[in-house]
Amino acid sequence: MEDLIRRIEQVAWETGFSGVVSIFRDASIVFSKAFGYRDMKNKLHNTTGTIFGIASGTKVFTALGIGVLIDQGLISLGTTIGEINPECTGFIDEHATIQHLLTHTSGIYDYYDEEIEQDYEHFSVPIPWSELETPSDYYPLFKGRAMKFRPGERYSYSNGGYVFLGMLIEKLTGRLYRDFIREHVLQVANMHRSSFYAFDDLPENTANGYLKDRKTTNIYRLPLRGGADGGMYTTTDDLRAFWDSLFRNRILSQELTATYLKTYCEFDATSGYGCGIYKLLDDSMFAIMGEDAGVGFYSRYVVREKLTINILSNITEGDENMSDVVPSHF
Repeated sequence: MEDLIRRIEQVAWETGFSGVVSIFRDASIVFSKAFGYRDMKNKLHNTTGTIFGIASGTKVFTALGIGVLIDQGLISLGTTIGEINPECTGFIDEHATIQHLLTHTSGIYDYYDEEIEQDYEHFSVPIPWSELETPSDYYPLFKGRAMKFRPGERYSYSNGGYVFLGMLIEKLTGRLYRDFIREHVLQVANMHRSSFYAFDDLPENTANGYLKDRKTTNIYRLPLRGGADGGMYTTTDDLRAFWDSLFRNRILSQELTATYLKTYCEFDATSGYGCGIYKLLDDSMFAIMGEDAGVGFYSRYVVREKLTINILSNITEGDENMSDVVPSHF
């Protein structure tokens, strides 16, 4: 472990890494260190308690919110969109199910289709970012659009599918997505510093997100407030609590947790995808990750050793060099 720590510090120095790297064994800290600045202009340092955006790492929390509704009996994995919201036609097949959406196999229209668009720093939509505060605000981006393919035909990573899951949470509960997730997922998982903070109301010790030039912040490149496909904020300690709560079945029932952790799509001979979560096919390691303008994030849980490994960066794709350093197994 001492060699690994030296390597982490060396790579952080060589690459100018900005963020936090942490390794926990169960509830104990093996290593946790902050690098760089949360506010570069004012030279305010990141700390191990700094709050970071996690971009698409948010998707697992949306999936868990849907899971809460499943455990409550309001819907099931097999519930179709036509049963919940029959007016949503065209951009998604009415026969697409909740499971299709969770596993990126629904064929829904994707407002941010990463098979086409990969430039996080210059992506925009017709609605001003300042008017996107909750998933239902995205509906005009979907209306009148055509679906990509029929449900179940193939895997296609879908930001639009997860935004739509957030819309469904709001329709089924009558509550704002962020309030429902905070109460039924984040608080249950003891993630007390995590939330969907707005750019104009960030709490103390939150990292500004910076583009690759390390000068320009991301406040004009992303929605005002994160939604169901990305944009939640969290800390390394909260992520440790998340993995612990997930595997202790505190968020979802034991049966549904096991269902969520199954492999639904295989990427290669070793890795696959469950419901909002990446995994090794032998179930030895599970991961969530996200990249966007001003964000680089990777968190993984090694089951046998009960290890949580977190890399949070406030630079676009800032996790990449560091994620290659920290092994998946110890």
